Amino acid sequence: MRSMLVAAFALLCVILPARADWPLDVMNKQIEQTNVIVSGICSGTIISVKERLVLTAHHCVADNLRDVEKREVDPKTGEIRTKMVQERVPMYIETWSRFDYAVTGSEKHEAKIVGDDPLTDTALLQVVDISWLPAAAAPFAPDDYNYQRGKAVFAVGNPGIEFDNSLTTGIISAPARRESFGDGLQKIPLFQHSANTIGGNSGGAVYNDDGQLIGTTTGVVRGSDISLAVPIAFSKALIRKSGFGKILDAK
Repeated sequence: MRSMLVAAFALLCVILPARADWPLDVMNKQIEQTNVIVSGICSGTIISVKERLVLTAHHCVADNLRDVEKREVDPKTGEIRTKMVQERVPMYIETWSRFDYAVTGSEKHEAKIVGDDPLTDTALLQVVDISWLPAAAAPFAPDDYNYQRGKAVFAVGNPGIEFDNSLTTGIISAPARRESFGDGLQKIPLFQHSANTIGGNSGGAVYNDDGQLIGTTTGVVRGSDISLAVPIAFSKALIRKSGFGKILDAK
Protein backbone atom coordinates (compact mmCIF):
# COMPACT_ATOMS: atom_id res chain seq x y z
CA MET A 1 0.00 0.00 0.00
CA ARG A 2 2.84 2.40 0.91
CA SER A 3 4.54 1.82 -2.43
CA MET A 4 1.25 2.53 -4.24
CA LEU A 5 0.81 5.84 -2.37
CA VAL A 6 4.36 6.90 -3.16
CA ALA A 7 3.82 6.07 -6.83
CA ALA A 8 0.55 7.99 -6.91
CA PHE A 9 2.18 11.03 -5.31
CA ALA A 10 5.04 10.90 -7.80
CA LEU A 11 2.56 10.78 -10.69
CA LEU A 12 0.67 13.77 -9.25
CA CYS A 13 3.88 15.78 -9.08
CA VAL A 14 4.45 15.10 -12.77
CA ILE A 15 0.91 16.09 -13.77
CA LEU A 16 0.62 19.29 -11.72
CA PRO A 17 2.46 22.41 -12.90
CA ALA A 18 5.53 23.48 -10.99
CA ARG A 19 5.07 25.79 -8.01
CA ALA A 20 5.05 29.40 -9.14
CA ASP A 21 8.12 31.51 -8.36
CA TRP A 22 5.85 34.56 -8.63
CA PRO A 23 5.05 35.52 -4.99
CA LEU A 24 1.35 35.90 -4.26
CA ASP A 25 1.60 39.48 -3.02
CA VAL A 26 3.59 40.54 -6.09
CA MET A 27 1.22 38.61 -8.36
CA ASN A 28 -1.89 40.28 -6.95
CA LYS A 29 -0.37 43.74 -7.03
CA GLN A 30 0.74 43.34 -10.64
CA ILE A 31 -2.69 42.11 -11.73
CA GLU A 32 -4.49 44.98 -9.99
CA GLN A 33 -2.13 47.57 -11.48
CA THR A 34 -1.78 46.37 -15.07
CA ASN A 35 -5.00 44.58 -16.09
CA VAL A 36 -7.66 46.82 -17.69
CA ILE A 37 -11.03 46.49 -19.42
CA VAL A 38 -10.96 47.56 -23.08
CA SER A 39 -14.10 49.38 -24.28
CA GLY A 40 -16.33 47.28 -22.04
CA ILE A 41 -15.82 44.06 -24.02
CA CYS A 42 -12.24 42.81 -23.70
CA SER A 43 -9.11 42.78 -21.59
CA GLY A 44 -5.81 44.58 -21.97
CA THR A 45 -2.46 44.95 -20.22
CA ILE A 46 -0.55 48.11 -19.41
CA ILE A 47 2.93 47.64 -20.89
CA SER A 48 4.44 51.12 -20.58
CA VAL A 49 4.03 53.75 -17.89
CA LYS A 50 5.79 56.57 -19.75
CA GLU A 51 4.11 55.96 -23.11
CA ARG A 52 0.70 55.05 -21.57
CA LEU A 53 0.47 51.91 -23.72
CA VAL A 54 -1.99 49.04 -23.43
CA LEU A 55 -1.60 45.74 -25.27
CA THR A 56 -4.76 43.95 -26.42
CA ALA A 57 -6.14 41.85 -29.30
CA HIS A 58 -6.99 43.12 -32.79
CA HIS A 59 -10.46 41.61 -32.69
CA CYS A 60 -11.18 43.74 -29.62
CA VAL A 61 -10.72 46.95 -31.62
CA ALA A 62 -11.72 45.78 -35.10
CA ASP A 63 -15.25 47.22 -34.85
CA ASN A 64 -14.17 50.72 -33.91
CA LEU A 65 -15.53 52.12 -37.21
CA ARG A 66 -19.22 52.92 -37.65
CA ASP A 67 -21.31 54.32 -40.49
CA VAL A 68 -22.90 57.67 -39.66
CA GLU A 69 -25.38 59.66 -41.73
CA LYS A 70 -24.31 63.28 -42.22
CA ARG A 71 -26.44 66.14 -43.51
CA GLU A 72 -24.99 68.98 -45.55
CA VAL A 73 -26.57 72.18 -46.84
CA ASP A 74 -25.54 73.31 -50.32
CA PRO A 75 -24.40 76.95 -49.83
CA LYS A 76 -25.69 77.94 -53.29
CA THR A 77 -29.03 76.16 -53.54
CA GLY A 78 -29.84 75.58 -49.89
CA GLU A 79 -30.55 71.96 -50.75
CA ILE A 80 -30.05 69.48 -47.91
CA ARG A 81 -28.06 66.43 -48.86
CA THR A 82 -27.23 63.35 -46.86
CA LYS A 83 -24.24 61.07 -47.15
CA MET A 84 -22.79 58.17 -45.19
CA VAL A 85 -19.36 58.58 -43.64
CA GLN A 86 -17.27 56.39 -41.39
CA GLU A 87 -16.36 57.58 -37.92
CA ARG A 88 -14.16 56.02 -35.30
CA VAL A 89 -15.92 54.84 -32.19
CA PRO A 90 -14.11 56.28 -29.15
CA MET A 91 -11.93 53.65 -27.47
CA TYR A 92 -11.34 53.60 -23.74
CA ILE A 93 -9.71 51.59 -21.00
CA GLU A 94 -11.29 51.13 -17.62
CA THR A 95 -10.57 49.76 -14.15
CA TRP A 96 -13.08 49.10 -11.39
CA SER A 97 -12.83 49.47 -7.64
CA ARG A 98 -14.84 47.15 -5.40
CA PHE A 99 -16.02 47.07 -1.81
CA ASP A 100 -18.07 44.38 -0.11
CA TYR A 101 -18.43 42.44 -3.39
CA ALA A 102 -19.87 45.42 -5.28
CA VAL A 103 -18.38 47.80 -7.84
CA THR A 104 -18.10 51.14 -6.07
CA GLY A 105 -16.33 53.17 -8.74
CA SER A 106 -14.46 53.13 -12.00
CA GLU A 107 -11.65 54.96 -13.69
CA LYS A 108 -12.02 55.44 -17.43
CA HIS A 109 -9.58 56.91 -19.93
CA GLU A 110 -10.00 57.57 -23.64
CA ALA A 111 -7.48 55.73 -25.80
CA LYS A 112 -6.47 55.67 -29.45
CA ILE A 113 -5.20 52.86 -31.62
CA VAL A 114 -1.49 53.33 -32.34
CA GLY A 115 -0.76 49.83 -33.65
CA ASP A 116 -2.92 47.12 -35.16
CA ASP A 117 -2.18 43.83 -36.93
CA PRO A 118 -5.13 41.63 -37.98
CA LEU A 119 -2.84 38.81 -39.10
CA THR A 120 -1.43 38.29 -35.61
CA ASP A 121 -4.53 39.46 -33.71
CA THR A 122 -2.55 42.08 -31.82
CA ALA A 123 -3.32 45.73 -31.16
CA LEU A 124 -1.73 48.57 -29.26
CA LEU A 125 -3.64 51.38 -27.54
CA GLN A 126 -2.35 54.63 -26.11
CA VAL A 127 -4.22 56.63 -23.48
CA VAL A 128 -4.87 60.12 -24.86
CA ASP A 129 -4.50 62.00 -21.57
CA ILE A 130 -0.79 62.80 -21.31
CA SER A 131 -1.13 63.44 -17.58
CA TRP A 132 -2.26 59.88 -16.89
CA LEU A 133 0.40 57.97 -15.03
CA PRO A 134 -0.31 54.26 -14.47
CA ALA A 135 1.13 52.66 -11.37
CA ALA A 136 3.01 49.87 -13.15
CA ALA A 137 3.64 48.05 -16.42
CA ALA A 138 3.85 44.31 -17.03
CA PRO A 139 7.37 42.97 -17.71
CA PHE A 140 8.07 41.03 -20.90
CA ALA A 141 9.55 37.56 -21.17
CA PRO A 142 12.87 37.46 -23.06
CA ASP A 143 12.91 37.00 -26.83
CA ASP A 144 14.29 33.48 -26.47
CA TYR A 145 11.55 32.29 -24.08
CA ASN A 146 10.96 28.57 -24.56
CA TYR A 147 7.27 27.62 -24.87
CA GLN A 148 7.83 24.13 -23.57
CA ARG A 149 4.93 21.75 -23.02
CA GLY A 150 4.16 21.40 -19.29
CA LYS A 151 5.37 24.84 -18.18
CA ALA A 152 3.06 26.68 -15.77
CA VAL A 153 1.03 29.62 -17.11
CA PHE A 154 -1.25 32.22 -15.52
CA ALA A 155 -4.06 33.82 -17.54
CA VAL A 156 -5.31 37.23 -16.39
CA GLY A 157 -8.34 39.09 -17.67
CA ASN A 158 -11.96 40.03 -17.24
CA PRO A 159 -14.11 37.00 -18.13
CA GLY A 160 -17.61 38.13 -18.92
CA ILE A 161 -16.28 41.59 -17.92
CA GLU A 162 -18.26 41.21 -14.67
CA PHE A 163 -15.49 39.04 -13.20
CA ASP A 164 -12.71 41.59 -13.53
CA ASN A 165 -9.10 40.92 -12.52
CA SER A 166 -9.54 37.14 -12.64
CA LEU A 167 -6.58 34.77 -12.48
CA THR A 168 -6.59 31.19 -13.74
CA THR A 169 -3.69 28.80 -13.97
CA GLY A 170 -2.69 25.86 -16.11
CA ILE A 171 0.15 24.55 -18.22
CA ILE A 172 1.31 24.96 -21.79
CA SER A 173 -0.46 22.11 -23.56
CA ALA A 174 1.16 22.56 -26.98
CA PRO A 175 3.83 25.06 -28.01
CA ALA A 176 2.56 25.69 -31.55
CA ARG A 177 -0.89 25.55 -33.12
CA ARG A 178 -1.41 27.10 -36.55
CA GLU A 179 -4.41 29.42 -36.92
CA SER A 180 -5.43 32.15 -39.35
CA PHE A 181 -6.52 35.71 -38.68
CA GLY A 182 -7.61 38.62 -40.82
CA ASP A 183 -7.78 37.66 -44.48
CA GLY A 184 -6.46 34.18 -43.74
CA LEU A 185 -3.37 34.58 -45.93
CA GLN A 186 -1.03 33.93 -43.05
CA LYS A 187 -1.06 31.35 -40.30
CA ILE A 188 0.78 32.16 -37.10
CA PRO A 189 1.89 29.73 -34.40
CA LEU A 190 -0.18 30.13 -31.24
CA PHE A 191 0.49 28.32 -28.00
CA GLN A 192 -2.22 26.23 -26.39
CA HIS A 193 -2.68 26.19 -22.63
CA SER A 194 -5.12 24.81 -20.07
CA ALA A 195 -5.80 27.95 -17.98
CA ASN A 196 -9.52 28.61 -18.27
CA THR A 197 -10.51 31.65 -20.36
CA ILE A 198 -13.87 32.80 -21.73
CA GLY A 199 -15.34 35.82 -23.49
CA GLY A 200 -13.91 39.00 -21.99
CA ASN A 201 -10.48 37.41 -21.51
CA SER A 202 -9.58 38.28 -25.11
CA GLY A 203 -6.56 40.56 -25.25
CA GLY A 204 -5.63 39.73 -21.65
CA ALA A 205 -2.23 38.71 -20.38
CA VAL A 206 -0.73 35.26 -20.12
CA TYR A 207 2.23 35.12 -17.73
CA ASN A 208 4.91 32.59 -16.89
CA ASP A 209 5.73 31.69 -13.29
CA ASP A 210 8.20 34.57 -13.06
CA GLY A 211 5.39 37.05 -13.72
CA GLN A 212 6.66 37.83 -17.22
CA LEU A 213 4.28 38.46 -20.10
CA ILE A 214 4.56 35.56 -22.55
CA GLY A 215 1.38 36.05 -24.60
CA THR A 216 -2.10 37.51 -25.04
CA THR A 217 -5.34 35.57 -25.12
CA THR A 218 -6.84 35.28 -28.58
CA GLY A 219 -9.46 32.53 -28.36
CA VAL A 220 -10.84 29.43 -26.73
CA VAL A 221 -12.35 26.21 -28.06
CA ARG A 222 -15.89 26.30 -26.70
CA GLY A 223 -16.88 23.52 -24.36
CA SER A 224 -13.27 22.63 -23.61
CA ASP A 225 -10.26 23.67 -21.54
CA ILE A 226 -8.36 24.61 -24.69
CA SER A 227 -7.23 28.23 -24.69
CA LEU A 228 -5.04 29.81 -27.35
CA ALA A 229 -2.64 32.71 -26.97
CA VAL A 230 -0.45 34.80 -29.27
CA PRO A 231 3.25 34.49 -28.35
CA ILE A 232 4.73 37.74 -27.07
CA ALA A 233 7.18 37.91 -29.99
CA PHE A 234 4.35 39.03 -32.29
CA SER A 235 3.32 41.76 -29.85
CA LYS A 236 6.92 42.93 -29.63
CA ALA A 237 7.08 43.10 -33.43
CA LEU A 238 3.96 45.30 -33.48
CA ILE A 239 5.39 47.51 -30.73
CA ARG A 240 8.55 48.08 -32.76
CA LYS A 241 6.60 48.62 -35.99
CA SER A 242 4.44 51.21 -34.22
CA GLY A 243 7.49 53.22 -33.19
CA PHE A 244 7.64 52.25 -29.52
CA GLY A 245 10.59 49.86 -29.63
CA LYS A 246 12.41 51.88 -26.99
CA ILE A 247 10.12 50.45 -24.29
CA LEU A 248 11.48 47.00 -25.14
CA ASP A 249 15.09 48.16 -25.13
CA ALA A 250 14.60 49.72 -21.72
CA LYS A 251 13.44 46.45 -20.12
